[in-house]
Amino acid sequence: MTDVKDLLPFGTANILNNDVLSRRSFMGSALALGAGAALGSFTGFSPAKAAVGGDLKIMAWEGFTLENELKAWREKNGVQVDAAIISTQDDVHSKFIGGGAVRLDLAEYSQGFERFYVDELKIVKPIDIAKVPNFTPENIQPQFYQAPTWYFEGEYHAIPWVWGLNALVYNPKMTKPIKSYKDLLAPEMKGKLTFCDDTIATWPMIARLAGFGPKFPNLTKDEMKTAFEGLGPYRDQCRVFASSNGDTISLFASGEIAACFSVWSGTPVETAKRGVETVYAVPEEGAVMWCDAWFMPKTSVNTDTAHAFMNQAISPEVQAAVCKAVTGGSVNKHAPALMDADTKALFNYADLPEVFRKSPLQGQPPRTSDKYATYDEWTQAWADFKSSF
Repeated sequence: MTDVKDLLPFGTANILNNDVLSRRSFMGSALALGAGAALGSFTGFSPAKAAVGGDLKIMAWEGFTLENELKAWREKNGVQVDAAIISTQDDVHSKFIGGGAVRLDLAEYSQGFERFYVDELKIVKPIDIAKVPNFTPENIQPQFYQAPTWYFEGEYHAIPWVWGLNALVYNPKMTKPIKSYKDLLAPEMKGKLTFCDDTIATWPMIARLAGFGPKFPNLTKDEMKTAFEGLGPYRDQCRVFASSNGDTISLFASGEIAACFSVWSGTPVETAKRGVETVYAVPEEGAVMWCDAWFMPKTSVNTDTAHAFMNQAISPEVQAAVCKAVTGGSVNKHAPALMDADTKALFNYADLPEVFRKSPLQGQPPRTSDKYATYDEWTQAWADFKSSF
């Protein structure tokens, strides 16, 4: 459940170190509440600052605030970052729905939310790309440069900065190596599997296992129904449903599960902190790609500092450091050369087109459609699936 404090305007205290929910936890219902909504009126904000420095209010996933990676930059430029943590993407746009919009200088969105944010809610301020000089074709991997997730109608609406793959995670002491999703259906896995309540990680794989992978997120209602019906054998292997990524980690740590259907690639790092080895594995069916992008909300005040923050976030040195910290992938071409061997080996930078072929960056189901199952219909099907446990 989203903490009540995350629905309130920011105070003046720096909250970088608050205890918060883990990244990629669960989707709530605020998206449905926001249909057709526009940015509420807001007052009391000062004009945009014209120099780098001062306080910067951001909202990011846990571990993605760049607290350590930009420490020297903050100190050099006199930047005080006040960070709120995202536990679900809904937490971001809930700041702007209705009449109580709050100041945010920067926030993150995941793929599939761009049109909802830009066209429907109208909460995004275009980025002055000249103020983000690191974002050039010479520096940025081509798969992430001017992709429609953040660049459309001749404007940059966000800056992609870190990506990764959601896939199977298992405990090698509780199961043999898992090479295919079919392995999860083995009799010895009965009662040892879980699903994580993370729709970005799970929905594309649900479609893929039903043979509709390339079509996602545009499945007909019948195709979506078929895809969820195909989950029956996997549900029967589960004893418990994980409500968040943090819950998944706890279930691994307690020995209650041997595998998770599709979850963040950083999960083994977190279980290791609790003394439990887990293995992140991309099975023959592939993995699900995610990518986070920084955007400037309409309520952004310290815009020059926001641009500078984004520019630093995609610099080679910072990219190498943050990818190690969050088990992520770099958008900067030059960062892999600065990575340690383990971080560089996470992804095949030498052949990113093949990575994208096997695990394409896919969006979210349409908000409205006469032809395809909508986001709300997927949400209801997912809720029905969860209630069947």
